[in-house]
Amino acid sequence: MIQRLEPALYERVSPLFRPLRFHLASAAVLDGVCPGRVFVDDLARPRAAFMVSPEGCYLVGDPRMGGFNRGFNAALGAGELLPSDVDVVFLVIHPEDWGDQLASLLAPHTYETTERYHYVCRSVRLDWRAALPDGCRTRRIDHALFEEQGAMLPDHVLGWMRGNWGSIEGFLRDGFGTLTACDDEFVSWSVADCASAEACEIGIRTVPSHRRRGLGAVTASANVALALSLGFEVVGWHCPQENVGSIRTAEKVGFRLERSYEAYVAQLA
Repeated sequence: MIQRLEPALYERVSPLFRPLRFHLASAAVLDGVCPGRVFVDDLARPRAAFMVSPEGCYLVGDPRMGGFNRGFNAALGAGELLPSDVDVVFLVIHPEDWGDQLASLLAPHTYETTERYHYVCRSVRLDWRAALPDGCRTRRIDHALFEEQGAMLPDHVLGWMRGNWGSIEGFLRDGFGTLTACDDEFVSWSVADCASAEACEIGIRTVPSHRRRGLGAVTASANVALALSLGFEVVGWHCPQENVGSIRTAEKVGFRLERSYEAYVAQLA
């Protein structure tokens, strides 16, 4: 059996998700800061749980719960687990024994394994102001910017706000970000993915035509500096191991490799 857990009861699954706290989105969902869904085997005493978060899905607890596993596969096939617009499952598991169940859980869909890195930063290495190219400026994404140029912000930024924080209002209340404009064109942005307690995670995007100018590192550095000024003690960054550009940007900012881990990707459509 698999049942959806109401947010008021999320504290019941908090111990199950604790080993995956380095995926901060899981903690942010349990905190009620970021939107998500949680499904369990038993509402009163959960022993297995599945979470859908803005940053991916997480499967935790006892993988030997046959009723939960069968219910998971049935609910996945019926379209009851994921939002209707999601056709790719990005999944992280704990413990690793869940790996033995993935074929039956995801059937008839197949999946691939991807190797990823988790980086953390506690201080900014790059002097981003000095590195900012002529004709460019970096600004915080806040109420003032939104009131001034909200309609002109890139769709990707607006989608990031809504997707990870539930709404633009939710982002402006709980999130943060920086945006770099060159010659009045928005070309690079770094937005908080999620936050919980003293930690947060960020992402970065630069318009393809403006890459290889160091703008990603400048914008991300400005955002890390902003996060630290807001009282966060550690900033997280996730990327695939083969994404050399992302790794170089992270290390230029001042991120240090914390761990490697496996994730699983299944195409549903």
